[in-house]
Amino acid sequence: MAKKSSSRVALLIVLIQLLLLVDERYAQSAMNCRCVEKHRCKTEGSTDVVVLPSTITPANVQTVAGDIDLRFDENHCERVEICCEEKDITNFRLTEHVAFDRCGIRNLNGIGYRLVGDKIGVSEYGEFPWTLMVLINQQVVEISKQVYLCAASLIAPNLALTAAHCVKQKEQYFVRAGEWDTNTDKERFQTQTREVAQVIIHEKYNQLHHNNIALLKLDKPFEADENIQTICLPPPDANFNGHDCFTGAWGKDKFEEGRLQNILRRVEVPVVPHDKCQDAFRSTRLGPFFVLDKSYMCAGGEENVDVCTGDGGAPLVCPIASGNDRYFQAGIVAWGIGCGQKGIPGAYTDVTKFVAWIYDKMAALGVDPAASKYSLL
Repeated sequence: MAKKSSSRVALLIVLIQLLLLVDERYAQSAMNCRCVEKHRCKTEGSTDVVVLPSTITPANVQTVAGDIDLRFDENHCERVEICCEEKDITNFRLTEHVAFDRCGIRNLNGIGYRLVGDKIGVSEYGEFPWTLMVLINQQVVEISKQVYLCAASLIAPNLALTAAHCVKQKEQYFVRAGEWDTNTDKERFQTQTREVAQVIIHEKYNQLHHNNIALLKLDKPFEADENIQTICLPPPDANFNGHDCFTGAWGKDKFEEGRLQNILRRVEVPVVPHDKCQDAFRSTRLGPFFVLDKSYMCAGGEENVDVCTGDGGAPLVCPIASGNDRYFQAGIVAWGIGCGQKGIPGAYTDVTKFVAWIYDKMAALGVDPAASKYSLL
C-alpha cells in the first residue's frame, strides 16, 4: 500500500509540474501578444473565424452595446478578437469608398468573419445591412443610457421605416446602423448612431393597430459602408405568397420568460396568404369572428421559428426573383399570438399597401427615393 501511495504522490507531483510549465509558457505567450480585432492580425494562413458557443448569451433586457458584460475566449479576448503578436498587427481599411448605389443586397456569407459553431437562428456579420436598432434614453442608476426599444430598416441614407406602435410615445429616439453583436464594439466595421429629427406616423394608424407603419427622419444621413446599406421597397402590386423570407432583430428568444438576444437573429419564415392567416388567428383567443385588417400580411407558422417581443419594427425581406441575393422589404414585424406557436403565423404590416404613402412622404421631406428603388444596374 505504501508503494502505491508514494507512486501516486510522485505521479501527482509530475502532473502539477507539467501544468505549471504549460501555464508558464501560456503566460509568456500572452505577454508577447495583445487583443486586437481578428482582421487586424495577419499571420500566414490566418482566417477570420468567430466561434459561437453552443448557447448564445442573451443580452441584458435593458441595455445595448457597451453596457453588457463581455464574453472572453481562452486568451481573455472578446469573441471577435484574437491575441496577436505586435509584429503581426496591422491597421488598414477594407474599403475606401462605399455608396448607397444598390439596395437590398444581402451579404449571404457575412463580411470578413466566418461563423462556426451553433449558428441556428443567428445572422452572419453584416448579412442584413439594412436592419437598424431604435433606441431611447433611459435612466439606469442615475445615468442616462441609450437602450434598445425595437427595430427598423434603412430605406434612404436619412430615413428609416418601422412600426408605428414602436414610436407612438413622445420620446427622443435614436437609430443605430451597422449593429450586429451588442456585447462588443470591436467588430470589423463601426456602428453609426443618429438622432431622430422627425417621427411620421401613418395618419390612419389607430388603437386597433391598423396601418401600423411609421417613418423616422434622421438628423443627418448615415454614411454608406459594407455593414450599412438600404433595403429595396417593393412594387405596389408585388405578391409574396409562398415565398420563403427572412426577418429578425434582437428580440426575445421565447414569449414572456425569454430574454433579448445580443446577436442579430435570422428567422426564415414562409409568407402565408391573407385568408389562411385569418383562419389561423380565428382558431386562437381572437375568436371565430376576428377580421384581419387588409393592412396586414402574414408569415411563419412553424413551431419555435418566429420573431418575438422586442422584434417589432424589424423588416421582413423576400428575395427578388431576378436579383441574385437581392431583396425587397415585404413587411414590418407588427404583432402575434405568443411566439412560435405551431400553425399560427405572425402579423406583419404589408409594405406593398404603403409604397405610395412612403414615396409621398419622401417627397414632402425632401428625401431622395433612389436608394430604395430596385434596378438591375
